[in-house]
Amino acid sequence: MDRNEQINPHSKVKLQIYKSYLEAYLSIMCNIPHIKNILIVEPFAGKGIANNTEVGSALISKQVIEKTDSKTKHIFLILNDKQFASDLEKNIKPDGNYIKVYNQDANTFIQKVLNNSKMTTCHKLFFIDPWGYTQLNKETYNQLFSNNFLDIIIFIPIYHIYRFLRKEINAQQLKPIANFLSHIGIDEKVVQECSNEQDFILKILEALKRRAKTDFVYYKIIKNTTYNSEYALFFISKNILGAEKFLEALEKVKEQNLFQSTISDEDDNFIELLRANSPLDNTEIYEIGIKNAYLPKRINIILRELENKKEIKISECSNRKRGSFYIAYRYYKDKAKKLTIDFYNKNV
Repeated sequence: MDRNEQINPHSKVKLQIYKSYLEAYLSIMCNIPHIKNILIVEPFAGKGIANNTEVGSALISKQVIEKTDSKTKHIFLILNDKQFASDLEKNIKPDGNYIKVYNQDANTFIQKVLNNSKMTTCHKLFFIDPWGYTQLNKETYNQLFSNNFLDIIIFIPIYHIYRFLRKEINAQQLKPIANFLSHIGIDEKVVQECSNEQDFILKILEALKRRAKTDFVYYKIIKNTTYNSEYALFFISKNILGAEKFLEALEKVKEQNLFQSTISDEDDNFIELLRANSPLDNTEIYEIGIKNAYLPKRINIILRELENKKEIKISECSNRKRGSFYIAYRYYKDKAKKLTIDFYNKNV
């Protein structure tokens, strides 16, 4: 929601991604034996329903949880909003057990959630919206980034922060938002040296990777055409399967089909990365792919065309069928399906 508690078209895209990932996230967690408790956490949940009657993320979370077959798992929806807690309670109707609503300072709230869920049998998903995360201090971000048992989705108003830090606009209310960058290790001078907003986004991406100590950080640019501005939805995970499911969520809302049946110019850098590091086995290629936002389906299409052009050779796994590369999470630790892929010409 925006500051007027409205859900605009660009926010709908954000919520579509969130819903798609949440469905995948819960399906994964409900099938991991040692995970007993799953927490969906929103430190800035808003009202749950916007003033224009659109459903917000908190209510979407509740609806997805209710449709999830959790069996022996306990799924908790933990919501907080300092300003709209009473409206949130009315719209969400918490049961006091699996759905709880708090009216606390966001830092206190997050620290309490983290302290009460330290066990390795508990996994958490934090959804952090703009106009709220500016309230979080550096220590809170340190705790979030250092936790190995949670995923984070952060929605950032890139356009406004970028222009503010470059002195292109004078909006003092944006200064607290820009302070977030210092919490993740980006100096204001770095932003001023960026040639465009894409450069700026990549600086944030790399900073989040460093702070969270993970390669599984991704972003999706979402444009607000009404106000000619851009937001970026960032996702942070320590788990390769969680990363894959988020990439799948992104694909569901893309306008174009990136799963075309041939190699495109966009794939050249990825192919050269494989060539430079070859020979590689299928699990290594899967991991490189996910780190670079390539889903298994796309990787298989690329490898299939390279094999048809006789640019790569396959060894090991004698029972392999031509066109099969065993690029998927289910083969990630399956030694029986291990094969090695190498390029004939490594100097292209």
